[in-house]
Amino acid sequence: MTQNPQTSLQTLGALTQSTGSADWSRWTKNRYVYYDYVQYPPAGAAEIQFFTVPLGGADPLVTTITKTKEQTNMNESRSFGRVNFMLKQIRTHIRVLPKARQVAGISGQASVISFEYTALMNKLVDLMRMGTMIINIGQKEYYDINQPFVTAPPGFGPIIEQNAANPGSAIQAIWATQDTNPASIYQVPDQLIEAGQTFNVKISFDNANCPALTNLVNGATPKVEIGVIFDGYVMRPLQ
Repeated sequence: MTQNPQTSLQTLGALTQSTGSADWSRWTKNRYVYYDYVQYPPAGAAEIQFFTVPLGGADPLVTTITKTKEQTNMNESRSFGRVNFMLKQIRTHIRVLPKARQVAGISGQASVISFEYTALMNKLVDLMRMGTMIINIGQKEYYDINQPFVTAPPGFGPIIEQNAANPGSAIQAIWATQDTNPASIYQVPDQLIEAGQTFNVKISFDNANCPALTNLVNGATPKVEIGVIFDGYVMRPLQ
């Protein structure tokens, strides 16, 4: 005999409540951060997608790079999997990869950090002033954040208090940073993203591509990563 699907769901619900190991009437909330970084496209792009490639996959913009825990802690594409996530804060982060991990034309130059990154800093300042972050949950648009690198900063990072005094000799060329004040982070009213729900995060550059970094430092192209960080609470039924 074929059982009615609705009756089957009701039976499963009753069994879960009476004999299941989880108490669905009570929930635990544990602070957690989901993050996703992609390598900046050297020639610029009209939009950049985040949370599309999980651990072990190829970077969506520079496909020769395999994503590790340094770039993401997502196990699924555009989904948090089997956990509910209460989104509380949204952050963006621009980071220049360490000098030792840059290409040979940059990593081998002693003057890069003190002088030759200046042109890169100018481009990163331009980038910070650009873009719109669009966040869809399911098929609905929930957030439209203008200039996300300014309005949704990371709230952490180095604080530059003083550069070298003589621009002609040893000026410190890494001077462009986002807001490091935790109070400046983009706050979100409680927004639940349910287990298994899909979402889409992108930063689009409507008027023009984001700035090109090609051959910008000592004739070489610097490596820069940009990321989006979701800060909030993972919610699970009490065991």
